[in-house]
Amino acid sequence: MPKPDDSALSERQRQRIRQEAFKALTQADAIGVFPTPIDRIMAVSKVELAREDLADETLLRSFRSRAKGAIKRAVEKIRGVVDIVARIVYLDQALHKAQLPFLKLHETAHAVLPWQKDLYAVTEDCGMTLDPEIAEAFEREASNFATEVMFQGDAFQSEAADYKFGIRAPLGLAKTYGSSVYMAVRRYVSTHHRACGVLVLEMPEVDQEFGFRCELRRFVSSPSFDTQFGSLYWPGFFTPSDEVGAAVPATGKRMSGIRKIGLVDRNGATHECVAEAFTTTKQVFILIHSQKTLTTTRVIAIM
Repeated sequence: MPKPDDSALSERQRQRIRQEAFKALTQADAIGVFPTPIDRIMAVSKVELAREDLADETLLRSFRSRAKGAIKRAVEKIRGVVDIVARIVYLDQALHKAQLPFLKLHETAHAVLPWQKDLYAVTEDCGMTLDPEIAEAFEREASNFATEVMFQGDAFQSEAADYKFGIRAPLGLAKTYGSSVYMAVRRYVSTHHRACGVLVLEMPEVDQEFGFRCELRRFVSSPSFDTQFGSLYWPGFFTPSDEVGAAVPATGKRMSGIRKIGLVDRNGATHECVAEAFTTTKQVFILIHSQKTLTTTRVIAIM
């Protein structure tokens, strides 16, 4: 089952987060410095990174027992926590190094966003926990803060516009900004002016009937894609027998060649779209963008 949207904010929330991200970048004298200096951001925020490994379950149990509401659990797995009072971030050191910058910023956000740190301090004093809906909203805010800081507001979007459109653009920009490929691809698609989207798939698993299958993790699209196509239905998994599954790079390869697929927009017109794929050791990315409108009856087969 695809994962829920973990980034949606109201426009008011989004602007508040952007202001706080800009403030952090300015205080760290980090604007225009690439890769974005995460450690400098944490230093001016007076947040330290612990040497202890969060993968140590004994350590984690100790935090839960001792600090209650002051320890904030990160995202859907316990990959990072922050001690709000002590301003110390603990991370699972076994994570891939590409994931660490985002998690550092995500946890730092909980300690620097004014309304979050104050509320966490109150819950600690009272021995209470946050309402689940508020906690979930705080997670989305922290993820947006991390993204805004990592990609320095509109800087990534502006630079991406100078690149030839395609999967190689976010791969190159990920190195420039010091982000993971996953973050760069999501940012690339969600801020691009073209009608484009990316299917993020889990790695292929052996399937006796089809050879392999890839579960859909999530679909991310650009605003113009949403305007043109609306909310498209995507199946829960893909196999070599369908258009998307056929684009998954063969074993041992990182990329696949460009393929053409057809997508039907909200008015019933079929659009010729280009799909190209890239895989890391964690996910498969199928980047799709519309090229031209065809007829309302013609159906495009994979070429």
